[in-house]
This record gives sequence, C-alpha cells and structure tokens, in this order.
Amino acid sequence: MKLVAGSYERYLWGWRLDKKKEQLQSIFSYPAHLGPIKCIASWGSVLATGGEDDTIKIFDTNSNKDMGTLTHHTGSVTTLSFYGSSVYPSNLLSGSEDGMICLWDTDTWLLYKSMKGHRKGVCDLSIHPSGRLCISVGRDSHLNMYDLIKGRRCFTSKLSSAASLIQFSPVDGNTYALVTDNSIAIHSSENGNHLRTLRHEKQVLCMAQHEDNVLFTGGEDCTIKVWDTRSAEAIFSVNNAHTKRVKGLCVWASDQATENTEHKIGSASSDGSIFIWDTRRIQNGDNITPLVRAETKARLTCLVTCSMRKNKMQQLANDGGGGGDKEVSLLDDASPNSEHSNDHSNGTTKQNCLIEHEFSKKQRKKQKN
Repeated sequence: MKLVAGSYERYLWGWRLDKKKEQLQSIFSYPAHLGPIKCIASWGSVLATGGEDDTIKIFDTNSNKDMGTLTHHTGSVTTLSFYGSSVYPSNLLSGSEDGMICLWDTDTWLLYKSMKGHRKGVCDLSIHPSGRLCISVGRDSHLNMYDLIKGRRCFTSKLSSAASLIQFSPVDGNTYALVTDNSIAIHSSENGNHLRTLRHEKQVLCMAQHEDNVLFTGGEDCTIKVWDTRSAEAIFSVNNAHTKRVKGLCVWASDQATENTEHKIGSASSDGSIFIWDTRRIQNGDNITPLVRAETKARLTCLVTCSMRKNKMQQLANDGGGGGDKEVSLLDDASPNSEHSNDHSNGTTKQNCLIEHEFSKKQRKKQKN
C-alpha cells in the first residue's frame, strides 16, 4: 500500500507502508505541476492530480511513472474523482475554477464531455455509486446535479451559503454530506431533505468515508473526528492530531483487508507531517499517538492511498491515436513542463457521456467517426 500527498510547493510525495517495521518508506518526491497541487484522486494504482497550472497529471504508482498531462480547463483544477467497477477505472471527472465539469475516458484518456457547471469556480464534486449521477458545489453558492448518461446538468439548487465539500455515501449512495464552514450537513439523496448536522469548532477542510454510516473529518481545529452519521454522534476524536490544520484524510477500505490496514486512517497537515492512526487503539482509550509518521518540509494540501495491484495502466495517447510520448520516472528530477508532457487540449468530445465499464472499443470507434 502506498500513500501519496500533494503540496503547495508543487511537489508530489510518495511513501510505501512497511507493515513489519511499521514505518513509511519514502519512494519519491516529484515536481508534478508548475504551481500548487490543489487536489488528488486514485483508483487502484492510477493516480491523478490537479494543479493551479490548470492541468491534470496522470501517474502509474506501480511503476512510479508520470504518464502525461490532460489540458482542457482554463482555471485551477480543484477537484477530481474516479469511477469504475473493477481494478482499473473507467472514467475520471474533474472540476475547475473555470466552472466546468469534464468527463474523461481513462482507456484512451480522451475527453468525453465538458459540462458547464457553475458561474464561479467548482469547489468539489462526488459521483453516485451507480455512476449515473454526479453532484457538485461551487463558489456561486449552488449545488448542481448532473445526469452522466445524457451528459448535462439536470438540477440546480441555491444554497444559503457556499459549500466547500460534498460527498455521497460510498456504498448505497442514499445520503450525501455537505460541508459549509464548520458544519457537515447530512442530506437524503432521494429528496434532498436535511437529516442531521455534525459540527467542528472551526472550518472543516477534508473528509473521507468508506462505510455509509461512518464519516471521518478534519480541519482548522487540528482535530480528526469520526462520526456516526445516523445519530450525529462523534464515535471518537483525536484532538490536536497535528500542530496545524488537517488538510487531507484517507481511509483504507475493507477490500484491502489482506494488507491488515482496514483499521487505519491517514492524515496530512500543512505542518508537513503524515500520520497513520490505528482506530482500535483510539477507541480503546489507549495513548493516542500515531502508529506511523513521516515528516516533510512542505505545506501538504491533499492525501490519498494507492493500491499496489497491477492493472492495465496505459500511457496517455496522442490525439492521432498513436503511442504517447516517453514516460517520465517519478524517481527522476524531471520538470513538469518538460518534453515528456502530453497536450490534450484538442481531445475528442463525444456526444454521449456514458459511464459504462463494459463500453466496448468498437462502440468508441463508431462514436469517434
């Protein structure tokens, strides 16, 4: 299992968790973007990062390779989310300060659809577990819903104030969490009704979830809280988890139980530290100290876990359908604006925005023609 964090200083940091020694082994630090890294997402060993340089970078964390660059947005890329039904994702969604939501095909790394999202920047988005819907929030104080089959916005709602984060419950998708300042509102996905509210002392900056009724949150108060979203009660909390704000959280899902990490959560802070916590020790009331830690001198902005399973990760192809440019190793001191980057500003846009893992290559060729 690997941990990858983005930083304000434009560097991407990677670690491997050594279970026997109980330590994080540094794998790479790589200048992924020309500016600060704003967001990060992963599916298996496929990693995507979004930066203030308006680009999306794609990486293979198994081989530690920079696979290329996606360029279509005209503003900072603020949110990313993968969708799929197997080890390899079928689609990537991105949101940006330009107000656009873009849907990418991860088989060819071409643009499926570009949808107008918000009048101002997109703050966050979340894909429903069915893969048919997506919701987003923006600085225009609106919540939008998109029909990903038809590739268009199907619903919009004015919020009382701008929300910064949004997330569907990961298994059944029956609820979604909406973060506004220091409050987390739980809503019904069916009718949007407000169900209950959770609160931090200060602004909430990140959240993570792998079970429908358990939500992890962190923020300006340097605290990590774990909530039962059914009762709105805090299961436990780690006060002063970091010396500065908590900027990223990740939770190991049950399908990774073979790595004995199902009780562990990771946290990243703008103080430059990465901690891994064993939730069983916290629940049992033992001394609340990190199980594993790593230190950087960077102001970390986001955090994600990556699987070490092998998949069919491919290099970004050229628009002409030929092979991509030469891969760049994350272990090399390669500049993010080097000759290895691929430009996809003229990526193919398809009329139908289908999120279907079984979508055959023959059908793709027909639509391109």
